Amino acid sequence: MKRYDIHKIFEVDDDAVLTPEEISEMLGFHIESVRRWCRSGKLDCYSFGGKYVILGSEFKAFMERSRKKAM
Repeated sequence: MKRYDIHKIFEVDDDAVLTPEEISEMLGFHIESVRRWCRSGKLDCYSFGGKYVILGSEFKAFMERSRKKAM
């Protein structure tokens, strides 16, 4: 089982331009899941000719929104 360092995710520069492929590798999710998040608006991104790019700041905001709070 591959282990992911969650702290590295939050070290992504706010101005970094990420692809769905890079995000899928960082999170361990299938690339189509990341594309679905983009299409649905769950993950804010830019679309150029059917290709998605995500700013580092938007990726970190997505991760914060996805965080489960302790009850």
